[in-house]
Amino acid sequence: MIAIKRSISFGVEVKKKPETAEKKNKKPEGRVRCVIVWQGQRVRLSVNHNVNPDNWEKSIQRCKAKSTHGKNKTPASVINKDLQDMEDLINSIFMRFEEADHIPTKEEFSEAYDRQVNPEKYIEKEKEANPADEPLFKIYDEFIKDGTTSGRWSEGTLVKCRTIRKHLRSISPKLSLNDIIKGGVNLFIEHFGKVLDNFKNKGLANTTIKNDIAFVKVFLRWAQEHGYCDASPFLYQKVKLKTAEKPVIFLTKDELMKVYDFDFGQKNYLSQVRDVFCFCCFTSLRYSDVYNLRRSNITDTEIHITTIKTHDSLTIELNRYSRAILDKYADIPFPDDKALPIITNQKMNDYLKEMGKICGIDAPITITRYKGTKRYDKTYKKYELLSTHCARRTFVCNAIMLGIPTNIVMKWTGHSDYATMKPYLDIADDVRRSAMTAFNRIEKFGVDGDESVKNNRGAKSGAEN
Repeated sequence: MIAIKRSISFGVEVKKKPETAEKKNKKPEGRVRCVIVWQGQRVRLSVNHNVNPDNWEKSIQRCKAKSTHGKNKTPASVINKDLQDMEDLINSIFMRFEEADHIPTKEEFSEAYDRQVNPEKYIEKEKEANPADEPLFKIYDEFIKDGTTSGRWSEGTLVKCRTIRKHLRSISPKLSLNDIIKGGVNLFIEHFGKVLDNFKNKGLANTTIKNDIAFVKVFLRWAQEHGYCDASPFLYQKVKLKTAEKPVIFLTKDELMKVYDFDFGQKNYLSQVRDVFCFCCFTSLRYSDVYNLRRSNITDTEIHITTIKTHDSLTIELNRYSRAILDKYADIPFPDDKALPIITNQKMNDYLKEMGKICGIDAPITITRYKGTKRYDKTYKKYELLSTHCARRTFVCNAIMLGIPTNIVMKWTGHSDYATMKPYLDIADDVRRSAMTAFNRIEKFGVDGDESVKNNRGAKSGAEN
């Protein structure tokens, strides 16, 4: 649980108005205001009391004892109690955000506060044919339609979205938005801990459950933005499931060149799959982008594309390997002027495993999964784990291990921040180990590294004497 540092202060705000003869000798009263400040956010709330500033104790931010205020001569004890109740309510709202490990925006806090002080407004609103109580699948289908027609989703995202729909329906065909919001993340943890996974084992892996819940949050956020529900209670919940870091599956430089040079004989389909895969290994392209690659995107030295997944405009220079693959197919026409002999992603993934097996890409890789609190370890041969996305990982890992600066690699791949590069940086052990030895090559004033160190030690010794 996080702690949200905050300040809650009360003060009297007096607005000067044009004086009349009748009011000239009267002390002006002011409205009590509450100011809440936290994490760079600031909210001002009005308190339903007018107070005489002369009877306001600034040091304790309360009315002076036994004073009265306003037209109705409201006692200080009543006003002070209301202020304390308000402060307690504000703190209780922050405590809920703290328990959810979420720092609220000022809009989120204001809505949470308004729901507490004006509950009838929200009750009446929810009584009006509340779609959150109806089966959610019609709304979910609108969510799918919005994602596909807007062009924001790739084919992979659409497949994932439809899979989540099946998972939601497996909970209940009558599942509503409010069922999810009230059930919270535990609804998914408990249900998916009992269903069968793809290997017919009881219970989905914790990583799968976390990914599903993350996608459900995307849907609920969309539903909230479109006025179907208030999903805040669910959105702020953290999923506390034990997971293991998944290894990055990629081809080493030697494995990549072994595949690149391999002769598949009469298996022309594997040669073509190899060429497309290696092209991605040498350019960083995702499957969706190489599938969409046209000859018009290619110059003698560069590729110019707008990525399907992130809509980034990228320029990727060609090296001799990627150029050679393009030249191999330069005179062969493909549908829609495509640059390479591309097939479906699913079929290509199947062929990549066959290709890897024939090429002897069989290094053992152990993957650890957790289901609930149970740990499962399974060892695979690398070719069993090959997929089109391994090509992009291969590009990044080998580029880093070749010593290419990370910021340059990110310009080719379109990665937007260093956090997404961390898994690739962690596996570059050879580069990390050799990085420190680079200091041994430093020359100073024409003296080699070892002599420089020796001379420095001597200087230090002399200084000490």
